Amino acid sequence: MKTIIFLANRGYALKNSRLDIISHFLNAGWKVIACVADDLDGRDLQKMGVELEIVPFSRGAALGYSDVKCYFQILSIFSERSPDLVQAFHAKPVILSALAAKMLRGIKVSATITGLGHAFVREGFVSKLAGLGYRVALPSADVTIFQNSDDRALFLRKGWLKKCDHKLIIGSGVDVARFKFVNRASKVGRPVISMLGRLLAQKGVNEFIEVADILAEGESPPCFLWAGEIDPVHPDAVASDCFEGSHAKYYGHTSDVPDLLGESDIFLFPSYREGVPRAIMEASASGLPTVAFDVPGVREVVQTGVTGYLVPFGDVKALARKVKYLIDNPHVRLEMGKRARHLVESCFDIRIINGQYIETYQSLGVDVPDFKVKE
Repeated sequence: MKTIIFLANRGYALKNSRLDIISHFLNAGWKVIACVADDLDGRDLQKMGVELEIVPFSRGAALGYSDVKCYFQILSIFSERSPDLVQAFHAKPVILSALAAKMLRGIKVSATITGLGHAFVREGFVSKLAGLGYRVALPSADVTIFQNSDDRALFLRKGWLKKCDHKLIIGSGVDVARFKFVNRASKVGRPVISMLGRLLAQKGVNEFIEVADILAEGESPPCFLWAGEIDPVHPDAVASDCFEGSHAKYYGHTSDVPDLLGESDIFLFPSYREGVPRAIMEASASGLPTVAFDVPGVREVVQTGVTGYLVPFGDVKALARKVKYLIDNPHVRLEMGKRARHLVESCFDIRIINGQYIETYQSLGVDVPDFKVKE
């Protein structure tokens, strides 16, 4: 039986973004193994037939003793399972799996750079250390997939790819059947400005709150809602009590994202840097315009002046001005929402993205059937 191993920091990353492609391999008769943290989402994958290997990836940027243990654990898993294909997401899984596969030969490795995150937002010594890890590991991968052109340009400029092949596949896609377009033409009541994301400083929590406070004027100010999970083990974590005393509300984690987006009017996404934000694609699919910083990853999915607005990084007042303009001009935000939906349908439908992944695996000589589009 042919075997594929997926590696990611958390089971959520696979369950939320890669479920269709995992099902594709299962339906094709492959053994599918997930190397992830011990979490509920990983257990859900197990229920659908995925074999689970608990690998506690450290999510700090520096390489330490726990990473050495993970490396030898992955090496043991690869040696025992003899996978035909390895697909890794996130920095530590990418680096450690590429190094482990190099020791065993014959394993095809696809490494996806989902975003440079914490280490590269802060820059300095930590980003240099992460860069060294990529420089050493990526030449052992058969293909490196980038989710945005800025990250690819950085890796090429730094010489971290060298002999390794690379490909650009924008984002992880969005299920346009699940995230349906919502016609808001007859919507009444206070405008709702929402954000989806973990409570991390680099996601722009403080900036979101600041915009809410700037626009908290009059008898009926707009409603600002932040929805997302608390991630206390992340080095950039923010506590939920940061919303206390502000005009923004913490909505908490929600399992019904389409419903929340359907009740929203504008999507405010003040993140510092992304691979490609799935949240914006989901918001766009539902017909929301996005206001965001003009940063790597985000500029791939927001066409400024067409599907939303991009403003210079760090300019919170500019964010507030664009949000206010869309609040005051509902016809503009409705038209931008329609264009945002069209952009997602034509470029970011998850079926398109999954097809590109399967074509990439086939180009490596892996015998996997074409991705079938569900009608």
